[in-house]
Amino acid sequence: MDGLRVLLWGGADADHAVRAMTALRPFQVLDGPLGAADLVGLRDGVLVELRGVGPAGLAVRFLDAEAAGRAWIAAHSFLWVITRWGRVEEAVLFGGGAEPLRFSDGRFRPMPRPDLR
Repeated sequence: MDGLRVLLWGGADADHAVRAMTALRPFQVLDGPLGAADLVGLRDGVLVELRGVGPAGLAVRFLDAEAAGRAWIAAHSFLWVITRWGRVEEAVLFGGGAEPLRFSDGRFRPMPRPDLR
């Protein structure tokens, strides 16, 4: 499984994202850079990978490392917290079979899936 991804645009950087995540639960392991990732961590059974994207973007990937379903909870919780702390102009959550979700103009909205006929 490719996991869930949260893409952030605006002033959110890796440090800001780590602070938002540790406000919810601490990391058991946090290290980086590793390969293409700026930071890689493990928290509450979820592997978290953070990678800068362009000058003002951040990609965060959540993968279930132990029990299925934890990545979904971690990704949604992270999206909620990081958008409430400011600095995020726009965000998208997608992957892992979850309904794509977009944050913009201070609101969350479902994102239509492309028609793949």
